[in-house]
Amino acid sequence: MLLKFAIEEFLTEKRYENLAKPTINTYEFSFRHLERFMLSQGVELIEDVTPLHCKRYVRYCMDTNDKPTTINNRIKRAKTLMNWAISEQIIEENPFQQAKRVREDVKIHAFTDEEVKQILSHLRRIKRREDSLFSIRNHTIFLTLISTGIRLGELVNMSWNDINFEARTLIVYGKSRTQQTVPLTSQLLKELSLWKAYCERKFKKLNTSVWVNKMNKPITGNAVKLFFKRLSNVMSFPQTRCSAHSCRHYYAKSYIESGGDIVSLARILRHTSIKTTERYLTFFSNELQENNKKFNPLNKLL
Repeated sequence: MLLKFAIEEFLTEKRYENLAKPTINTYEFSFRHLERFMLSQGVELIEDVTPLHCKRYVRYCMDTNDKPTTINNRIKRAKTLMNWAISEQIIEENPFQQAKRVREDVKIHAFTDEEVKQILSHLRRIKRREDSLFSIRNHTIFLTLISTGIRLGELVNMSWNDINFEARTLIVYGKSRTQQTVPLTSQLLKELSLWKAYCERKFKKLNTSVWVNKMNKPITGNAVKLFFKRLSNVMSFPQTRCSAHSCRHYYAKSYIESGGDIVSLARILRHTSIKTTERYLTFFSNELQENNKKFNPLNKLL
């Protein structure tokens, strides 16, 4: 079977399985990248892909300066495609089975408290000066992200029906469309209530989506990314990337620094494996040790 058609068959099946659209788009982007490389090697049939081609593909990704995380994700998705082809009896063995992951230098750059204060001060000034839909919405979005640690996709899919103001909880639909509950603070609920009241006054009819544009239509993930891009140009932080995911890192960092336990954090962040959460503990515990050395009270007593 042509690799091109195998990819189309795989994507069609995943659509029938009702996978989230962003997940399918990510699969397609990765597979098209793989297909272009294989065609450059004269390989058109999926049956003709060999382990040698796979090694060359990994080397090609490295030579074109793909980040280690990107390369490992490409390998993972290629393995998924080939395993599917095996289950469909198109091929007998997975040529990517022996493909080794590239070593990643794990470095998590989270916002510092000072950076978050600067961002909030900036957003509040704009809110006071303009009192516009964009200024109020963006301020509330940032507060929501740093207060809950939810993912970008979970943020844009927030519905008013998913917020329980009495129980102080939010239902989100995470990876694999699993329904999970996120706790909300009274401070954030107050900000969400103010945003809801603003939308009701402005549009008369409230959209079921929490985050809307000036046409009262749900915003996209790209709109939030553009907001952070503009924010990045204003803030110019040397280390931290202004993004929704940096807010998630900040939430995890603050939770650990405040003495929160790793098991509870894993549940709040909805990690499928606690090993993912332990990466935060490993990284930020080092930062805690440095802070302890710097600010320990014995420094001024001995």
